[in-house]
Amino acid sequence: MRDSWVRLLSGLVLLGVFAAGTLFGAGLMRWHPPGPPPPHGGPIDAMIHELSLDDAQITALHEIERAHRGELDQIAREAQPRVRAVLFAIEDELRPHLRAAQVQALERWRKTRPPAMPR
Repeated sequence: MRDSWVRLLSGLVLLGVFAAGTLFGAGLMRWHPPGPPPPHGGPIDAMIHELSLDDAQITALHEIERAHRGELDQIAREAQPRVRAVLFAIEDELRPHLRAAQVQALERWRKTRPPAMPR
């Protein structure tokens, strides 16, 4: 009888903790609601959205972007191998925390990823 009483009280405490966490989370979301999601498409689309550009301004922005496209592509080509190396390191450090099926999925994913951008 004593074991069942301890289990019942433990269950009630656990239920109380979950309920308190739920209420705290709901209160936090009411007090500080998340902002709108960021626009899709990168920084150019973000500029269009955040600055409420009209059609003429959007056309000018795209022309300016085209003029700088070579510079941006060069930066991306130079940085991409470093970013890729860090992402591989993250995956390697995550590997011991994965289940066997997840390790296999990681290996399949690594084999099908596109190669690094050419220099």
